[in-house]
Amino acid sequence: MSAVPKADQVTAQGRLPMTLPRLAEKKQLGEPIVMITAYDYPSAEVAEASGVDVVLVGDSAAMTVLGYPSTVPVSTDELLMLAAAARRGLRSPLLVGDLPFGSYEASDEQAVATAQRFVKEAGCDAVKLEGGGTSVSRARAIADAGIPVMGHVGLTPQTATALGGYRAQGRTAQRAAEVTRDALALQEAGCFSIVFEAIPAAVAAEIMTRLQIPVIGIGAGADTDGQVLVFHDLLGIYEGHAPRFAKRYAELKGQMVAAVAEYADDVRQRRFPGPEHTYSIDPEELAAFQAQLG
Repeated sequence: MSAVPKADQVTAQGRLPMTLPRLAEKKQLGEPIVMITAYDYPSAEVAEASGVDVVLVGDSAAMTVLGYPSTVPVSTDELLMLAAAARRGLRSPLLVGDLPFGSYEASDEQAVATAQRFVKEAGCDAVKLEGGGTSVSRARAIADAGIPVMGHVGLTPQTATALGGYRAQGRTAQRAAEVTRDALALQEAGCFSIVFEAIPAAVAAEIMTRLQIPVIGIGAGADTDGQVLVFHDLLGIYEGHAPRFAKRYAELKGQMVAAVAEYADDVRQRRFPGPEHTYSIDPEELAAFQAQLG
């Protein structure tokens, strides 16, 4: 007999687990949706304790965690490992797994198979894919397979080269219309939500009047239904290029370096470990041990 998870089961923090209907309700009520990335158990625990609504295991892990120069090289297996770790640290937020570059573009069948892996192997509640065009068909296939899917329009890092680099999108009438068509097509395909990245605030606000699903913004102004930031950008851990929309709420990298440097100095000066960090032995037992050694 299998146990059926209860959507209305209250977590240890006293919050109900986030569900797709609750996300839709937050939009209807005008309650901002809080989304953040997480890539492992500790960062997921922080997200859980902070009370965020949605956690994205983003392909940004390629740069922030794995040290790649862009999001393109990260593999499905690498993201699955990170997503599974994040899952173990979460109870209430909705967990979304990013489908990496090369894992869904070839066919609807490939997209569904990859999405199924994120659900089965990592415990994700939903997946996210980038772009319009053929991605609309992939999103529809994933949704038809019973897996919730989130869209992503505007700046799509996986294909940034084709967009002219990492720059804002929708800054001309033609490009804004293209972004609008992509967003509407993804909604029609069954996406439960869409990420707007690096889109002029006025354009994002205009597109939103034509959408019924929640829109999560990152560099898309304050009128979206919610916001998402990269964990390492928010906390000042990642020292790579930070986009203008990434507000830093802390500068932890400097604190981390200072702490490790202090530890290293304590070791070299033999200040660590101190008596409070070691274990004792009864003097008689020590004498007996020394006698055994001769």
